[in-house]
Amino acid sequence: MEIYNSIKAYAARHRRSRVALGFFDGMHAGHRAVIGACLTDRGGDTAVVLTFRESPAAALGYPVPPALTDNARKAALMADAGADAVIFADFGDIRALTAEEFVENILLRQLGAVQVSCGYNYRFGKGGAGDTDVLTKLCAARDIGVTVVPPVQIDGEAVSSTAIRGLLEAGEITRANRMLGSPYAIGGAIHSGNRIGTALGFPTLNLPIADGLCVPRRGVYISRVTVGGEVYRGATNIGVHPTVERSAVPLCETFLIGYGGGALYGREAVCELLAFLRPEQRFADVQALRAQVTRDIAAVSQYAY
Repeated sequence: MEIYNSIKAYAARHRRSRVALGFFDGMHAGHRAVIGACLTDRGGDTAVVLTFRESPAAALGYPVPPALTDNARKAALMADAGADAVIFADFGDIRALTAEEFVENILLRQLGAVQVSCGYNYRFGKGGAGDTDVLTKLCAARDIGVTVVPPVQIDGEAVSSTAIRGLLEAGEITRANRMLGSPYAIGGAIHSGNRIGTALGFPTLNLPIADGLCVPRRGVYISRVTVGGEVYRGATNIGVHPTVERSAVPLCETFLIGYGGGALYGREAVCELLAFLRPEQRFADVQALRAQVTRDIAAVSQYAY
């Protein structure tokens, strides 16, 4: 999939586009449906996602909720959903455009849109003045088709980034993953930890939780870790390890089952959380902690991936 950091960069290479509109935080099931609407009968048209590098809320001075994905994973999930390209635009470049200017100058003239899709609650134009009715009317006048995707329901609840954040913070990882359509993941470059796991006899792969990323409920998770093209079962702890050397911020530390050893520092890895095992707790001593970690690893080994 092609990735562009500006609308102009994309416009220089493409003419006929089917455009999915939105911020797509988490690339959940509703977002996948919006992208999917661009793929029907597209022929040789390019299916492109128009989104933003940062949440528009920040530019507008509103509180920014914790993110469900970073842009690298977001792009990978968009590719999995069938998009040919994604534009991570600067919200500042279009925030002053009226709804009509956005449709005329961005969708029609620069992106060459012949079809657009969006969620039922999509807003656009200066001050968020445009809604889906306005989008449909303005696009119809320019022979651009519009598909408005209704709410997607899972487990009797409308899928939304807000709902998913609530589930993650409650430790309801399996429900969150059903809404996401893929496992919640923490990725990045492996860094050197404080070697507490090594001292306990369970060396861990340590990934920083990026600033602004939603932190799931503290505790131990069954996970799947991809590093260097290899996939491993993992026992992942999200927390501050209160029994020994308490951390100031939550960490993501994973014991890889079946890993043969060797330093991984600096390599890129993705840790997908699959199931919640137990909440974080403080143990009476290191021996009690070691015994519990042994039980956690046994539970991961028996889990049906």
